[in-house]
Amino acid sequence: MKVSQLLSRESVLVHADVPDASNALGILVELQEASGIITNGTAYYNAVCDRETAGGSTAIGEGIALPHACNAGVAAPGVAALGLSDGIDWGAPDGLPVDLIFMVAMPPQAQSEHLLILARLVNLLSDNTLTRALRQAQSRERFIELLARAEAERFAD
Repeated sequence: MKVSQLLSRESVLVHADVPDASNALGILVELQEASGIITNGTAYYNAVCDRETAGGSTAIGEGIALPHACNAGVAAPGVAALGLSDGIDWGAPDGLPVDLIFMVAMPPQAQSEHLLILARLVNLLSDNTLTRALRQAQSRERFIELLARAEAERFAD
């Protein structure tokens, strides 16, 4: 399962102006609902918020956050991405504001795929050249193209 195949034009938004993490999560859920991945936005939003509160921040540092949950409100595996014009506080371990967010939505029976996609995202986003290019992408299509190219170069499948 490839991250780039779980993204669609409808699930990516670049250069958005978002005031805080709560609003960012809401936008990401709406993107996933629009693409048909999430069928119960309220249930999924609550699951992701619970994960952020009880499990600790999903910010991984370097301005990146990976909110995620497995939930019955998810119809199929999906990833949404949000690039922000300005960073927001996400409780990152390095204290940096977050401006690049990937939300991983998985149905309850997809636990192993959930972990694989998170691991693949962490691996891909550890490349500063890629993250810099993603932040500068001027369109949703370009954002997906950059991620797909990096993924094809890094992973054999």
